Amino acid sequence: MKGKIKKLALFVMIAAMAIFMAVAAASAWWPFRYAISGQYAVTGFSSCDPASPGIMEADYTFRLDGTGSIRGVGRSLPGSPDPPRALRADFEYTVTKEGRIEFQYPNPPGGFKVGVVDEFGNFTPFMTLDGAPSHGVISPDGNMITISCGPPVFLTVLQSFPGGPPVGAKMWCVTTLSGMRIR
Repeated sequence: MKGKIKKLALFVMIAAMAIFMAVAAASAWWPFRYAISGQYAVTGFSSCDPASPGIMEADYTFRLDGTGSIRGVGRSLPGSPDPPRALRADFEYTVTKEGRIEFQYPNPPGGFKVGVVDEFGNFTPFMTLDGAPSHGVISPDGNMITISCGPPVFLTVLQSFPGGPPVGAKMWCVTTLSGMRIR
């Protein structure tokens, strides 16, 4: 009987240590525990267009490695004759356990490109900004997302192409987007 109790006690201790080690290993990987994966369609208001405020629609794609991309369009209000502006950016992100998202645009510093898309789908930038929407929240079930610039920010033109504003020009921006997972 004593031998069986000793074996049971040893088994319980080993099981407890295994659980403890699994929890410790999982917490060591905390940046990846809160990663987002999938594509989200968002729409909302943006004041970043220097001509007039507008509506922004975009697809945000998130990868589990903490990177993602934006592909979207901005339209000026009210019914501007200018063509819609194409929006492109690659980003890095982090997510807290509460679902708060922080975006960084490191490629080059800034890397948020605004341009046009021709009839063949080719993107031609006319400016690169030093930032873009930088904050967000994702729902606990991962299906709903809200993205914004946070407080109103000044964005600076880092690169300008033919037809774009001068390098160094500033734009006051407020952007608020919300959407849902589509993939």
